[in-house]
Amino acid sequence: MLTKERKGEIAYALWKYRLKEQGIHLDAVEREIRNIAQATHIPKPELREFMREVTSDLLTETFEKTGE
Repeated sequence: MLTKERKGEIAYALWKYRLKEQGIHLDAVEREIRNIAQATHIPKPELREFMREVTSDLLTETFEKTGE
């Protein structure tokens, strides 16, 4: 059985993978946050913070790979 922490790590990695593969559409982020919040009952402020962290991590990883 996976711990909650491990489930969170997996979810975070899957979300990063999805964003990396599909791209980040800034014009659709707020709508997607709203839709996810309605479907999951996760508060929108928490989803926004999660998105900020994931996006920041992706940008950091991207610049590290390019040597910038």
